[in-house]
Amino acid sequence: MKIISPSGKAQPFSTKESTEIRNSLQKGQVIVYPTDTLYGLGADATSTKAVDTLYSLKSRENSPVSVLLSSNHQLFEMATALSNKAIELIKAFLPGALTIICRSDYGFAPQLISQKGTVGFRVPGDTISRGIPELFGKPITTSSVNPAGMIPASSRSEVEAYYANQIDLMIDIGPINPSRGSTVIDLSSSPFKILREGEISRQALQEFLN
Repeated sequence: MKIISPSGKAQPFSTKESTEIRNSLQKGQVIVYPTDTLYGLGADATSTKAVDTLYSLKSRENSPVSVLLSSNHQLFEMATALSNKAIELIKAFLPGALTIICRSDYGFAPQLISQKGTVGFRVPGDTISRGIPELFGKPITTSSVNPAGMIPASSRSEVEAYYANQIDLMIDIGPINPSRGSTVIDLSSSPFKILREGEISRQALQEFLN
């Protein structure tokens, strides 16, 4: 497994490292990268084959995983049928530890689209993870690093324990503190519905839930 340790500078990856990350994703490989909540499994979110590989690693079927974007602007380009209240919520909490569920006509791999035609989107609060889809030029998947039913990996040793020879590249920032993960809210329903309460509390979102 290739290990990349990002710098603390405005540009966390060297030219060589950026090329390695881009090449891995272009080849349909699954990488491990840090987010503002957990380490994530990243693959080309437009590639059916790459997403199949991810699902195999997760031992998971018929349960869409979310996609990670570089900015709110990219989210507004890909999401459809957002109400004014949904737009206000996005501007208030993203980038941040929130996954929003909404409709999209973008060309995602079909496994990532629910039966309702919705997709889960994340715009994390950290610059490292947001930089990956930017340098790749496409959205990537974001899902915790663990087989279904297991505890998410929070360090390189735990990633290797789960996927010793199955991950080609890891962006390693050291151990990540335990997290409740992102809060998941469905903006395609009326009223909006919290599907999982994570780092952002229900109370913080309360004004948007009525």
